[in-house]
Amino acid sequence: ADIMSRIGFAAAEGGQQKLESLIRKQLGKLIDELIAAAKVPRERLSDITLVGNTAMHHLFCGIDTEPLSHYPFEPAQDGLQTFDATDLGWELAAGCAARFLPCLGGFVGSDILAGVLSVKLHESEALVGLVDIGTNGEIVIGNRDRMLTTSTAAGPAFEGAKISMGMRAATGAISEASVENGQLKCRVLGNVEPRGLCGSGLVDVVATSLDLGTIKATGRLADGSMEMMLAPPVKLTQTDIRELQLAKGAIAAGIRILLEQWGAKPEDLTMLYVAGAFGNYINHTSARRIGLLRFPRDMVTPAGNTALLGAKLALFTRDGDDGEYADIREKIKHVDLSSDPHFQDIFVEEMSFPSKESP
Repeated sequence: ADIMSRIGFAAAEGGQQKLESLIRKQLGKLIDELIAAAKVPRERLSDITLVGNTAMHHLFCGIDTEPLSHYPFEPAQDGLQTFDATDLGWELAAGCAARFLPCLGGFVGSDILAGVLSVKLHESEALVGLVDIGTNGEIVIGNRDRMLTTSTAAGPAFEGAKISMGMRAATGAISEASVENGQLKCRVLGNVEPRGLCGSGLVDVVATSLDLGTIKATGRLADGSMEMMLAPPVKLTQTDIRELQLAKGAIAAGIRILLEQWGAKPEDLTMLYVAGAFGNYINHTSARRIGLLRFPRDMVTPAGNTALLGAKLALFTRDGDDGEYADIREKIKHVDLSSDPHFQDIFVEEMSFPSKESP
């Protein structure tokens, strides 16, 4: 869940080689499982397409991750990488090609290129957006003429990490919250005793608490305490709320800056696709309430696993002979948020919660 910890490990002696070996070996196992499930001879496999964030692109491909560890965080290489599967240690027919699709710049990886393909953003006449909410929040705003993209250091709060009782969306996780008889009511996955709080539950709990007045727009707990009980033994702490404010502030600021640099206003956006599992499970009313996605509800569309769908499209609709997607990449400009003179001010503004839900 933490890209930077992997980059840090890779910087240690032998670290990059170890991670490279681990990821190649693990993907080889997954391929073996797919072949077994499909009940086809492994020698029939001829093409493999991979997508992922920039760090995983570098680790898998054996590219030095050191440039990703410091400013300006630009990758050593970001183009298409092609391998013979046997050179990766996979027991497949010689000549089976494994292609890791190109990245888009900085920490915007080929998973976002796949996302652009899956929602057909590069074919849209109208202005649309794609946001993938995770440890890094990647954003693309544009249409068929040009696109702007960036990544924000959102932190892992939306995945339940760095939250005192955070966990993934599994049995025992508080995943939803609502108001019943003027009180906070939590829903637990699996209808079992609560064990923790997942990302969608965190957003729901804070949004509901804002409506109840138990959390202020500043993010402070209204009673001045440092924690509040949700469903025993699960608690929400003041630090947890701050982690959410940092994460949502980074993504909201990124969207604002891309729109500004495009020369557009929020109302000019016709659709915002939200990628990933989090986008499927998050309550969009709650996301709007905390100021994460300040757009009308009918504009925000869950797009599912756009990385996987885009990888499928790339596998079966090869772009030319090499899969470089040069035409798309030429239309995309990577924006470094830290170089925008307004970023810090906008980020601080977006950290606060709206005092009430926008109409």
